[in-house]
Amino acid sequence: MRTITTKLTRIYLIVAVSVLFCTGLISLLYFYNHVRAIAHDNLNTQAVAMAGNLESPVAFRDVAFAQQTLKALQHYPDVRMAAVVMADGKYFAKYSPDTDTDIDSLQQFPLQGEFITVNTHGVVQDITFPGKTPARLVVVASLEQINRKMVLVVGMSIAIGGLILLVAFIMFRHMSRLVTRPIEDLTAIMRKVERDGDHSQRVRIFSDDEIGELAKGFNAMLSVLERQNTSLNTELDERKSIQRKLDRLAHYDTVTRLPNRHYFQERLLIAVEHNIRLSKLMAVLFVDLDNFKLVNDSYGHHTGDHLLRIAAERLSSSLRAGDVVCRLGGDEFAIILEHLSDSQQIETIVDKLIQNLSQPLRLDDHDVVVTGSVGVAVCPQDADNPESLLRFADAAMYAAKAAGKNTWRRFDPEMASQPALRLSLENQLRVALAERQFEVHYQPQINMNTDAVDGFEALARWNHPDHGYISPLQFIPVAEECGLIRPLGEWVLRTACRQIVAWSLDGHERLKVAVNVSVRQLVHPHFVEQVLAILAETGCAAHQLDLEITESILMQYSDKTFSLLQRLRDHGIGIVIDDFGTGYSSMAQLKNMPVTKLKIDKSFVDDITTSHSDLAITATIASLARNLRIQIIAEGVESNQQVLLLRQSGCHAFQGYHFAQPLLATQIPKFIDGFHHRQQALRSLSADGNVKLAGWEAWLALPARKPGYLNC
Repeated sequence: MRTITTKLTRIYLIVAVSVLFCTGLISLLYFYNHVRAIAHDNLNTQAVAMAGNLESPVAFRDVAFAQQTLKALQHYPDVRMAAVVMADGKYFAKYSPDTDTDIDSLQQFPLQGEFITVNTHGVVQDITFPGKTPARLVVVASLEQINRKMVLVVGMSIAIGGLILLVAFIMFRHMSRLVTRPIEDLTAIMRKVERDGDHSQRVRIFSDDEIGELAKGFNAMLSVLERQNTSLNTELDERKSIQRKLDRLAHYDTVTRLPNRHYFQERLLIAVEHNIRLSKLMAVLFVDLDNFKLVNDSYGHHTGDHLLRIAAERLSSSLRAGDVVCRLGGDEFAIILEHLSDSQQIETIVDKLIQNLSQPLRLDDHDVVVTGSVGVAVCPQDADNPESLLRFADAAMYAAKAAGKNTWRRFDPEMASQPALRLSLENQLRVALAERQFEVHYQPQINMNTDAVDGFEALARWNHPDHGYISPLQFIPVAEECGLIRPLGEWVLRTACRQIVAWSLDGHERLKVAVNVSVRQLVHPHFVEQVLAILAETGCAAHQLDLEITESILMQYSDKTFSLLQRLRDHGIGIVIDDFGTGYSSMAQLKNMPVTKLKIDKSFVDDITTSHSDLAITATIASLARNLRIQIIAEGVESNQQVLLLRQSGCHAFQGYHFAQPLLATQIPKFIDGFHHRQQALRSLSADGNVKLAGWEAWLALPARKPGYLNC
């Protein structure tokens, strides 16, 4: 690549040589013509003087004297010939310093006037005398000596010009380097930054001219790029960390750290294809913990989660190195056993697994024994596709429970009738709806900024006349599948609206109620009209109602859901995103959605005291909500430390067993009054100086509440 110095040097050479050549050529031509003119004038002067001297010899026809007069020209070496030519054209006298010169050649020159050629010049002068026709004196001189001297002058001029050009070139080269060096240094730094990506490089500043300003600007730009690059690298590292966390959330269970259902389905598909191709046996084990619900309801979610972690560790330790164990949800686990030699190997593994699970354990000062019921389906003997294998293992697990639990069963074709059990549950659900076996429980939502109960989440509970309370984890999926979730959800919405109106009439006008909405309800073409009709029927104000939808629904039906939710917002109904942070919703979708509140998922709250990543994600969600002017509430709060960390992250509304379990409607007024009186008492004590803590800080100082029901 040509440098600026090279280009400037070429320009200099072209200009300098052109100027020097033109100037020298003009000067030499002028000098040459001037010298020739002087020589010619001198010749003319000599001719005039000699013509005067020849007047008498010519008049008296004295040839000898005329010849002698012409011979005086021998003192002028440039004169080549001279002659006196009479009027009739005959020579009267003639002279030539060179005897070989032909005087007759004078005839080639004009006989009148004067002439000048490249190598010769001549003059013609009249010789006058009275009464006679004048004769003419012709003198011819050589210009060769002048020409030779001129060639010498040209050569010396070229040599002197070249020397001057060389000296000027050296000076120009040095001076141009002073100008172009900063630019070349800047270019070198630019290439190094481009090649190495190192924005810490800086250009040296040599001057305070335009180039110096350019260098300062370039350094300033590098400084900005360096800061931005550092910021981008930091942000990229944070995003990678969060992405790893989100990827783990997508494929791993937050409680047990085991792979989740999504991972299991992907892994099972690969395992089935691989083992069928190699003609190998493989098995799927479906494990359900016995009496887990009893432990969870008796001792709370914290104890239940601890139990799940211990069960996961025992399951993993019972398997071979290459086997895969996953948590499907709740207390259900699935295991993939590959490369089996025979069915006997399955029996050995399952027996060890059941034995390890049934070992007594100590949970929060309680001795607990939790067993497991295991169903087994073998590929390709029982099924050759992932869906059937899992379904058959599930049916075998129910057969193991029916056999008394703490045992295992291999799938048998007769077990395919197990869907009848689900059908029975569906029929019981229909009866429950008709006989009003369902109840609505309300879990308080506390605002720590106002030290007040903001509202409640309405939760459906099935109080079976024979079996007592049935977990929502059991009947909600069935209701979703068979379509009963729509009438059930409509009943919960109507009941909650009536209840909030009743509380408002009792003086609690500022309370709100949040009702969960399933996807089957949301996609119903007349859902908005149904909600508005219920509000009109019950007299509930729109601003007192919040509708909760899960983040996954928001992602799955985003295009259709937007206009529907916007219509609800236009009527003043609040829109709450439940389980936020687990559904991969994008910022662009969230900012365009008419959302009024976000609920931080319990999976983040559970480990916020021990996991820096969960704390960072929670703070990010809170900051995002604050910037979008969206309210935020944390659910599943069970400890003082969680509340403190959540408040530091920017969250001020809470829901969880730390404050209250889901309560019957009849218990709510007493809870509100008790909460209000307690806060007043704490503020009064603080004002008197007896208590140093105020408001929410005093509440946090109280013992944690004992969990009651499953919060679903």
